[in-house]
Amino acid sequence: MRLTIAAHDDADSIVDLVNQAYRGASSGGWTTEAGLIEGPRVNRAVVAEMIENGQATVLLARDQAPKQIQGCVAVRPMEDHQWYLSMLAVGPAFQTGGLGKSIMTAAEAFLAERGARSVKISVIDVRDSLIAWYERRGYERTGDIEPFPYDDPSVGVPLRDDLTLITLRKSLRTSDPAETRQ
Repeated sequence: MRLTIAAHDDADSIVDLVNQAYRGASSGGWTTEAGLIEGPRVNRAVVAEMIENGQATVLLARDQAPKQIQGCVAVRPMEDHQWYLSMLAVGPAFQTGGLGKSIMTAAEAFLAERGARSVKISVIDVRDSLIAWYERRGYERTGDIEPFPYDDPSVGVPLRDDLTLITLRKSLRTSDPAETRQ
């Protein structure tokens, strides 16, 4: 799969896709946050800022014609060759066909090409099926637990008061043997 980098004109489509995938009325599958959080997952201002200010790179999966966005993921560099991955979303009409797995594989290749050694994600702790999905793709729990951002209205309205975020990490490449000999 080939991913393209989002442009300013893609912001509205990305917002629609992400909100439908995470919290849309038709999102009854295992990827939904229904019952946990309501309201928008992202808004145009946040997505536009990600794209325009370069704080993250939003990668898009599109069908060939009419170039509809089927899925997306956001990645941003951190310290020590580690990247953070967020906003993985597949449109409800395209779920269950392996597109999420293909997007992850392509995003990890994109990061490796940029020197990433590992990628980190945060997942709501009670999303067992989603955590298991990431673990099947090589992500491991780090043991780090962060409080859920209850005071941040941009994440929606939590419907539970017991949510936390767990961190998972995946190594993208092994160290170069020449590096270990130095």
